[in-house]
Amino acid sequence: MSAEVGPSVTAFVVLLASAVALSIAAERIRVPAAVLLVAAGALAGSLWHVRPPFAFGPALLFVFLPPLVFEAAWNVDLPALRARLGRVVLLAFPGTLLTAFAVAGGLALSGALPFGAGLLFGAMIAATDPVAVVAVFRRVPVPVGVRTLVEAESLANDAVALALYGVALTLASGGAVAWEPAAAHAVVALAGGIALGAACAVPLWLVLRTTEAAEYEVTATVALAYAAYLLADRLQLSGIFATAAGAVALRALLARRAHLSHPEYVDTFWNAGAYLANAVVFLATGLLIDVPRALHEPATVLVALAVVAAARVLLALVAVPDRPGRITVFLAGMRGALPLALALALPDALPQRAEIVDGVFAIVLVTLVVQGAPLEPVVRRLYGSRRA
Repeated sequence: MSAEVGPSVTAFVVLLASAVALSIAAERIRVPAAVLLVAAGALAGSLWHVRPPFAFGPALLFVFLPPLVFEAAWNVDLPALRARLGRVVLLAFPGTLLTAFAVAGGLALSGALPFGAGLLFGAMIAATDPVAVVAVFRRVPVPVGVRTLVEAESLANDAVALALYGVALTLASGGAVAWEPAAAHAVVALAGGIALGAACAVPLWLVLRTTEAAEYEVTATVALAYAAYLLADRLQLSGIFATAAGAVALRALLARRAHLSHPEYVDTFWNAGAYLANAVVFLATGLLIDVPRALHEPATVLVALAVVAAARVLLALVAVPDRPGRITVFLAGMRGALPLALALALPDALPQRAEIVDGVFAIVLVTLVVQGAPLEPVVRRLYGSRRA
């Protein structure tokens, strides 16, 4: 057993140590850590064929995603979220669908992919991953409303994209899709996830009222993050919405009728945990990107990039009233690990699978590295003289 486990553990430790070293280097040269992690990973993956020491798709969805979602939702500013809920809904629901269907239409019209495969491709790249942007927010005094909008949109559109992905996969595989039942199922999955997550938070809140031990408070929140996600997945509900709702509900309950005895310990744990998960995920994301392979489908990539950028501009103009906020929301439209996990999970027999996977690799690489590299100077120029 030790001969099997030892090398995997060693490889993971090396991956984690490399991620920490690259993150420190990124801070020194004032580049978002996610950008340097993905770029370095892509270089190592392309030149030396280094690969992550774990199955990326399952690990992302069931190991790394629950704590990442919980931490983002736990730290969301509830008054700011309530004030901007309409904008979050606009960006996450019609915005995600608009982006996915626009990509499908653009690829079909250009002849790069048929509509079904194009919709599958669009569903995978419709969700944003603003980790690089949020990291910059910690160094630049960005208004809390803009920060909340970016973070909340990312939580919601991941769930919407996952729901659309299942429908689009059936369509791309040649199956018939009954759109009305599919839409109803998606609504039930999303709403059910919210209800389940909130329900999971209540017994945990009651338990936390009986203890003042920091270790129990931290452990209880970890249990909530995974329990809500896994239970929702078992019931075919949205795990992302369940975990996010659990975090928001628990925070709201604690703010009204009880409080954590050691909130600073809980916050510190989740900040560190989110950093660890993000660092490992982004370095592993880079290791999976074979740069020569990402150049195989230039037509698909160029059309998709143009459509995604146009859709993002439109959404920013509609959802955000001020110019700095619009620019920030546009920059937050980077794509990250989730599209790669979904692409790698595609069935081998799927028509156009190779083209879709190569296209997703390229979109993630371009949006993270090219769009993320000038991120801090731009955001600093927009908000550097303002107060958060």
